[in-house]
Amino acid sequence: MKFPEIDYQFWYTTWYETVGKKTTYSNVNSRKYMHFNGDLNACMDEIFSMISKKQFDKSTILRIVDLIYCWGGPSGRLFYVPMKGKDAPRQVLEDDVRAFEQYMLGVQLAVDGNIKCIGEFCKLDGIGKSFATKHAYFWSHDSAFPLMIVDSKISGALGFTTTQQLEKAYSNEQLVTAFRKKAMEEFGENTPSMVERALFAFHNNYFLNDNSNWKNKTSHRDSHVATGLAKTLFETENS
Repeated sequence: MKFPEIDYQFWYTTWYETVGKKTTYSNVNSRKYMHFNGDLNACMDEIFSMISKKQFDKSTILRIVDLIYCWGGPSGRLFYVPMKGKDAPRQVLEDDVRAFEQYMLGVQLAVDGNIKCIGEFCKLDGIGKSFATKHAYFWSHDSAFPLMIVDSKISGALGFTTTQQLEKAYSNEQLVTAFRKKAMEEFGENTPSMVERALFAFHNNYFLNDNSNWKNKTSHRDSHVATGLAKTLFETENS
């Protein structure tokens, strides 16, 4: 796997100073369950604090789930919307014993840093691959083998137009292994999310979420790398 040659320390810090200061997401459907007054940094700290206490009663689990969606943004909004005459997946998670047990199976694997947790989270209605990696990231945070998020921004930063293309090229295991190795090189830590966060901030500064065009072409840190990446993602196709 080829990582872009960017200033990882700079972009990692930038994430907390820019993206992390954005307001958490909510809408009319999710507010039925909870609303968090604070930015993404504060929400993340709240999730980590709750998980670290290891008091996993059902109400605590459900609050952590809601906080993950507050933190994760509008792409997770369908988790709170009734589907094809059925209750919203969030309500099913609360009411259906089997659904809650399935979620807890994912949690148990994630707490141990087991990458298979992503597949277990994906078995639940309303949890797609991108959000499954968000659940995996938070629940594995205190593990000796923490996991990281994979979405369209990370895919784009690695030169793939879609997450599906990235996943076709690399398995979950290969991705985590490569990110852990890169984290050791750049930060001296076995924490793949540090690399993911740096890539996210870099991509967020320059490109649209769907990797279809520039968001910002203003010359900034590592703009030459962004110029080269644009040719891979969309400029050749659009020319």
